Amino acid sequence: MIYMMWNFLTSIIFATIIAGTFYPFFRHLVQKTKWSRNICSLIVCLFIVLVIFIPGVYLIVRFSKEIMFFYEGLRSNINEETIDQIFFGNHYFSKTTSAIFQLIGRDYTIPSIKEFVTEGLSKISLTIFESLNQLVGNIFSFLFQFFIMLVAIFAIFKHGEELQEFLLDLSPLRNEDEKLIFKQFNTMNYVTLVSNGIGGVIQGVLAGIGFWIAGIESILLWTIFMIVLAFIPILGISLVSIPVCIYLFFIGKVWTSIILFIYCSTIALLVENWFKPKFIGEKVKINSFLVFFSILGGMSVFGMAGIFYGPIIASIFLTVSNLYLLKYEEFIKSNREE
Repeated sequence: MIYMMWNFLTSIIFATIIAGTFYPFFRHLVQKTKWSRNICSLIVCLFIVLVIFIPGVYLIVRFSKEIMFFYEGLRSNINEETIDQIFFGNHYFSKTTSAIFQLIGRDYTIPSIKEFVTEGLSKISLTIFESLNQLVGNIFSFLFQFFIMLVAIFAIFKHGEELQEFLLDLSPLRNEDEKLIFKQFNTMNYVTLVSNGIGGVIQGVLAGIGFWIAGIESILLWTIFMIVLAFIPILGISLVSIPVCIYLFFIGKVWTSIILFIYCSTIALLVENWFKPKFIGEKVKINSFLVFFSILGGMSVFGMAGIFYGPIIASIFLTVSNLYLLKYEEFIKSNREE
């Protein structure tokens, strides 16, 4: 069964994550309307398409265009006048860059810098074109995988309770322990998708407005970057905002840099320390450092999907560990005494 389903495994896992997140909404719809599970499943699946799929595809297309516009803008601005202003002006950036070039043993002249920058842009452009070609080449595969995911979501809504009972009967654990694991799985889905998603949008959009006021170009590009990075605790939008503030500082916009840094830091602190705890409440308690390393570990193994897989795996691991500690509590205590 695993061998047959292997090519669709990611779609099925994502279907489980999304279905688990929207299952309370589905159950509420069934109870309130008294409609059949088939009709309610279709309504919720349509809602998922409208809320997640269509906006997601639109953002991917716009993001690709923004990357191309950003690259074309950089390439068109690479001339001797621009290089002279940026790399040889009387500001911190030029002095620091000069020191770095001396350190790595490269000539600090206009031709060498132009070659260095053009070389870097060529590599970036090649990566972008390869990614876009891969995206276009796999568009039919993407649509097919999405269709599989949608069918799986519908099946989970329609037969979710039967499927859960079947899995509970197969598992050697006690039913109450298994139900706790299922509950923790669904809770973590909700926290990852809904809480982190809304928190990421708030941070990304507000920081993007700050970038726009500060005069940074390609606002949509940086906003989307920050929305995605906001899923990563501790670092979050600072992975974009701090380099931008350093850049503004080096080119002489010192006060703009300081104000933007304070503004973005305030947004991140408020969302992470007030909005998310308020929004999540007592739903789940997991150390932010563990979430941080689980996301990084998840991304290193599963790619971008690791943003969702990592925290869920860590949460289930903690739940199973707590069940083990509760079951063998007396045995552990006696070992400590010995």
